[in-house]
Amino acid sequence: MKEKEPKVAVVIVNWNQRELLLEAVGSCMSSHWSNLLMIVVDNGSRDGSAKAVTEAFPDTVMVQNEFNEGFAVGSNQGIKHAREAGVEYILFLNNDATLEPDAIGKMVELMEKNTMVGAVAPYIFYYDRRDIIWYGGGIVQFWRGRIAHRFLRQIFHEDEHQPSPTRYLTGCVFMVRVEALKSVGFFDTTMGLYSEDVDFCLRLRYSGWRLWVTPDAKAYHRISVTAGGELSPFKAFHRGRSNAMLTRRWANIWEWPTIIIGGILGGLFITLKLMIGGKLSTLLALWYGVINGLVGGGIPGRYSFRKGPG
Repeated sequence: MKEKEPKVAVVIVNWNQRELLLEAVGSCMSSHWSNLLMIVVDNGSRDGSAKAVTEAFPDTVMVQNEFNEGFAVGSNQGIKHAREAGVEYILFLNNDATLEPDAIGKMVELMEKNTMVGAVAPYIFYYDRRDIIWYGGGIVQFWRGRIAHRFLRQIFHEDEHQPSPTRYLTGCVFMVRVEALKSVGFFDTTMGLYSEDVDFCLRLRYSGWRLWVTPDAKAYHRISVTAGGELSPFKAFHRGRSNAMLTRRWANIWEWPTIIIGGILGGLFITLKLMIGGKLSTLLALWYGVINGLVGGGIPGRYSFRKGPG
């Protein structure tokens, strides 16, 4: 191990995904980067996840919670352990994602060369279609009601992509400079699901740090494994709530006229679509989440992380 090689901590938050977790940790332990600290925060799994990881990878730091505390709380616990260990960079990785062996090194290399880059993400591809892009950067346009991935579902051609600035990094995989954490602290645990990463990145940007994405580093993601079905009431509630909170917090005054108009028209379309599809429980959960997010309510028991996705 080179003494000058910066120390990197990998933080994975897990809940009842033993086999996926083992694969995710394994991809990190197979990394070409040697100065690595592996931290797994297990949110009260009942499938033997913690035991399996500690047996397979005994050097892993295992943080065990009694209940499912969610991504933000678990990630914050990982941050605390990483900072106590004196790391320079922290990589957040979903338990349903894996890394190429050189991905960590490519991200560190970019940040070492660009000291104003506070965080960086790899290009993320579909696990089963490794030439199809899932994430190649983030778009944030509140006036259009749009928070989206760049190059989504496009075929990857290496000569068409290069490292570039981006508006936000997906919580699926990204690396943050510990020095930048002093500006923003931790993930906001009141956000719930799906927007805590965007909120975190916007706080980094408004603190003066730059966000980049690089196709030189590659990761792979199993889509919608941890959150249940695409139209589950649990997911609909948290989507609606977190997006409403994010918009209320970050949208500029001049963006609100189109946000309101677009919200009404989009809301009518989604309502009709879900009603026609017989998804009444999902529809009610979605609107409950939007209203909850706009008025700043807490997460009700029926949608609690501790109960898990419904």
